[in-house]
Amino acid sequence: MGVKDEKLDIDAIVGDILSDLPTNSEVIIDLPSGQTAKIRPITFEEEKQIVTLTKKGQDPSVLLMDKCVSDVNLDDILLVDKVYILFKLRELSFGSVYKFLTTCPACSEQQTISIDINDMPVDRMESPEKEAVITLPMCKREVTVRRASVSDERSIQDTAAMLDNLWRFIVNFDEHEDPMVIQAVLSKLPAGDINTMISEIMCEGYGISTEVVVECGACNHRSKMELPLDKNFFSVS
Repeated sequence: MGVKDEKLDIDAIVGDILSDLPTNSEVIIDLPSGQTAKIRPITFEEEKQIVTLTKKGQDPSVLLMDKCVSDVNLDDILLVDKVYILFKLRELSFGSVYKFLTTCPACSEQQTISIDINDMPVDRMESPEKEAVITLPMCKREVTVRRASVSDERSIQDTAAMLDNLWRFIVNFDEHEDPMVIQAVLSKLPAGDINTMISEIMCEGYGISTEVVVECGACNHRSKMELPLDKNFFSVS
């Protein structure tokens, strides 16, 4: 038997073993912003790449969004959409139950928590518009802001970066579009107005709710925490 024939035999065996798998494992999901996207399960090869990237301290979500998501402009979707996609990818690939280890802030007891992704509430946006007009509570002026998309991630990776680049998300301030005017106004605004704009830019209150209440089994202390999207998130719990 030649190498080619042996390869054909292996392909036939593999095809037979996997014959009961769904022929089309892709699913269409409705994003919080109102758009739709198509996702497919993470493969074994991609899971190995995730492990490698995590060991290097790199974000594996970039790989997953590129490989497992289609029928949507990835750079253009809102950040709340990206978070939702990652949770649905996790559910589709490893099941809806996500288990993680947490430490009680009161007694330092460690315990494993189980969360069903299907039970996590999702607040959907009434309007899919990329811009929003808001009235600031302190200065009482109208501002048009641009909601943060995936392409903005690097410029808002932490609080300092968000504050430095806030002016980039202001389309107009009281009908003024000059960046120099906008930056000058921002430097004099009270914190309450700044936080109001950031909240709208980041679409706070929309998307999948990643905050959970955890009760310690040892001391019954209840605390709120954000679900960790760490190295264990994209693996079998």
